[in-house]
Amino acid sequence: MTKTALSIKIFVAFLSVTLISVHPIQPSSAQAASIVSKAEVNYNKVSFRNLAYENLEEDIVSSEEVTYLPLTVKEKEIARDLASSWVWPEYTLDMIDSYSPFLFRTKKSREYEEVKVLVKVDFRGKVSGYEFVTELDKGTQERMDYLIRKLPACKAVPGYPTYNSTTFELTIRKE
Repeated sequence: MTKTALSIKIFVAFLSVTLISVHPIQPSSAQAASIVSKAEVNYNKVSFRNLAYENLEEDIVSSEEVTYLPLTVKEKEIARDLASSWVWPEYTLDMIDSYSPFLFRTKKSREYEEVKVLVKVDFRGKVSGYEFVTELDKGTQERMDYLIRKLPACKAVPGYPTYNSTTFELTIRKE
């Protein structure tokens, strides 16, 4: 082995050790959010699950018709874990989690352990409808309506040939 090759190997080894000690390998934020399955993401008291694709002819657009916004590392991981062509922006889980005290603030709403709602995202990535799975009182429904209206549009995940409407199950737990 030549002196130059040995010097390069020593330099690479030194650089590797230095980088690992300065930037230790940590689990990503999405992994720290307790991912349960490939089609579900849990974060504190919130979970999203990708339920189904609704393949209606008018609800499908090709990849050329979709506007791509850059995805963060966390968004890419969430998209992979949800196995979906649409991903919620990174701050969405924090936002929903912060609404939990607002949602469970009344005497009636404190009786619920969790609230489940099906959220439909259309072929443009916007929330186009929702349906409550949990039977709720009127006040809790109104607070959930407010929360759902505040949800941001989803981002398209690059790599899919077509983008269609998708249904997500949103679960918000009291504790």
